[in-house]
Amino acid sequence: MLYPNLKFPKFSDRPFFYTNFVQTIDGKVGVKEEGYWPIGTKQDYEILTELRTYADCLIHGANLGRQFGEKTLESINKPIFKQTRRVLGKSAVLPYYVITTKPWELKGANIFHLQNESLKGLVNHLNEKGYKNVLVEGGPKLLGSFLKENLIDEVFLTISPKIYGTDESTLNLVEGQLFPPDQIKHLKLISVKKIKDELFLRYSLN
Repeated sequence: MLYPNLKFPKFSDRPFFYTNFVQTIDGKVGVKEEGYWPIGTKQDYEILTELRTYADCLIHGANLGRQFGEKTLESINKPIFKQTRRVLGKSAVLPYYVITTKPWELKGANIFHLQNESLKGLVNHLNEKGYKNVLVEGGPKLLGSFLKENLIDEVFLTISPKIYGTDESTLNLVEGQLFPPDQIKHLKLISVKKIKDELFLRYSLN
């Protein structure tokens, strides 16, 4: 495991939110055209799975849910994943939420409809459920919403040694938000780990 015995702070008024992304050197986390996925290697996917084992709840946005929801449910329901969670003292079942503003269904997922695109109701719901560590995997628009409301506490970021370039089909780490100069997010580097040509960064937000 890259992050054995991972521990997060506990808050009394809301869950601790952490996110995990993989991006190219030029900052692309996705391309709407086919042929560009996956961005990272097998090791990156293994770390994605590892970070999920520490979560009390996993969150995807609507676009990510539509694209990868079924694969995600298949992955988190594998016996070996459930057994790893038991060893960590977690519930074997990882609750999977898809956040959307429009009606949508996915068997096995908890569909949460945002009201007025505010995350307050979601945060209250998760807090009432007793979830302490919540993993937000994106996509970029949802991450932007969490950052706007100062709800991301740590960022796990894989840097893949690739350069995609840019056009209207590419996606950056954050989409739909440009923070004013006095609200730019500043991060503190916690750790850097290297596996072959990939870098695995962990940041906290100040």
